[in-house]
Amino acid sequence: MRRGDLAKTEHAMNSLIASVVWDEARFGLPLDLERFMIVAVADFNMGAMGQGPELFNTKFVLASPATATDTDYALIESVVGHEYFHNWTGKPRHLPRLVPALAQGTA
Repeated sequence: MRRGDLAKTEHAMNSLIASVVWDEARFGLPLDLERFMIVAVADFNMGAMGQGPELFNTKFVLASPATATDTDYALIESVVGHEYFHNWTGKPRHLPRLVPALAQGTA
């Protein structure tokens, strides 16, 4: 992690926690992972992608009140939640050819 970035991860971590809590309350699905790893990469050309550790563009993980907009915060919450929900809806790469759209649409 680059110097100074740890302080910018608070909203992403809170978004992950909120996703876990919501999933447990809404669907009764407790977190079944020992850990959920988020890796933020500045030169990643997608929003996020699960490959073991979840790979995220730093735009969807790092935020500070000095530089991020309300939209940035909303996108972080949305993308982090979306990737976490694949824990239950499945990873598109693990599904038959025509089912990835379903996994993406339900997560």
